Amino acid sequence: MNIRHAAVALALFSAVALPGCGKIKNPFAKKQGTPPPAAAVTQEPGGGPVPPPPTKNPELVSNASTPVAAGAVATPAPAPAVPIDRNAQVVVLCYHRLEGKAGGAYSIEPALFEKHMQELKDMGIGVISMQDLLQWRAGKKNIPPKAAMITIDDGYASGMEVGLPILKKYGYPATFFVYTNYINSGGKSLTWAQLEELRDGGYEIGSHTVSHADLRSMPRKGSKFATYEEWLKNELLGSKQLLEEHLGIKVAAIAYPGGFSSPKVHDETKAAGYELAFTTYGHRIGIAAAPFSIGRYDVTAKDAQGHDGFTAAVSFQGPVAGSDSTIAQDAVAMMLTEPMNNAVVNDQKPRIQANLSSLGALDPGSVIMRIGGLGIVPAQYDAKSKMITYTPADKLRPGAVTVIVSGKAGGQPVETKWSFKVDPNASATGDSAALSDLPPRKQ
Repeated sequence: MNIRHAAVALALFSAVALPGCGKIKNPFAKKQGTPPPAAAVTQEPGGGPVPPPPTKNPELVSNASTPVAAGAVATPAPAPAVPIDRNAQVVVLCYHRLEGKAGGAYSIEPALFEKHMQELKDMGIGVISMQDLLQWRAGKKNIPPKAAMITIDDGYASGMEVGLPILKKYGYPATFFVYTNYINSGGKSLTWAQLEELRDGGYEIGSHTVSHADLRSMPRKGSKFATYEEWLKNELLGSKQLLEEHLGIKVAAIAYPGGFSSPKVHDETKAAGYELAFTTYGHRIGIAAAPFSIGRYDVTAKDAQGHDGFTAAVSFQGPVAGSDSTIAQDAVAMMLTEPMNNAVVNDQKPRIQANLSSLGALDPGSVIMRIGGLGIVPAQYDAKSKMITYTPADKLRPGAVTVIVSGKAGGQPVETKWSFKVDPNASATGDSAALSDLPPRKQ
């Protein structure tokens, strides 16, 4: 082979060998450094990986896939199983206005709101979001053994202007339940721009219906709907769709105005696409709690022993919704009654009723209602709806009225009681004076 032929052969060899150069060591190449180790994955106490911090608007972020070499088949690593504590318990706190006395019956001082947040921290109670609750119930995420949720109702600006800086200080999530007729209505109402700011800050927005009316019956005056069914659908689905369209979100939960509902309301709530619905009669929440009657503790209400809602909630005592066991003790009366606890009514023959679901599996034949000054009254108890109802045949005397309801659950005695005031000269109408503190409702 002459020199020319040798050069050609060398060139051909190089052209064939170079594609396989990964297997041929180059003695002249610089030594490559050792690749850095993979970043350690932080884990939650339960063992599951901690997700990356949320973006300001996670709904606008797409899930980018990892590039894969041509011809290769990507095999995603199996997600580690998340251990779920099925015995964990949740208490849901219900706030309205953070304005002190200027806000009326449903308001607390801003300093008290911050005190509550500090106490949650000091007591080691984990504060979870609405999505945390949903994920836990679905078996996809663990929560602390004792957890609390913070909800703020109606759509008052103080919930954001006063509450938001405090929530941020403690790093707590919260859900704002707003009724759509009040948004952008002026005065002390939240605006759409403020709701957008809450959304972008990672806070949940839920529905509180359209008009904030009692969902069990259509208002007698001012309704543009021909039937109760049409009106109820608008209150539930209409409010949900309006919030979703304006804010570009998914509304997963609703809070019933006044905490009042019925089996019919539950069915329509489910049909509207909600995943959870909240009342205002407080009890601890278990993982299997009925999704359309999740209890909350109103912080401005008092239980039968005079404890405020916050104190009753963080004690983690009383019945557990979703638990198979029945706890026999005095039940809280957190706005589960009509008239409401501490309300003032001008009707001397008011409908008196209570939802007794928080008392456990009651023996229907054991349920008794007593009224101060009257004794045992012929109240009707509906075991299916858990409602006990009585309307006095004669006028109640003006002044304080105490109602005591007792019975047996699992063979053990349970009891709840509440009080309201009858004042024929009071300006309140409807169920209670407290409801009149809400702003005017547009129809």
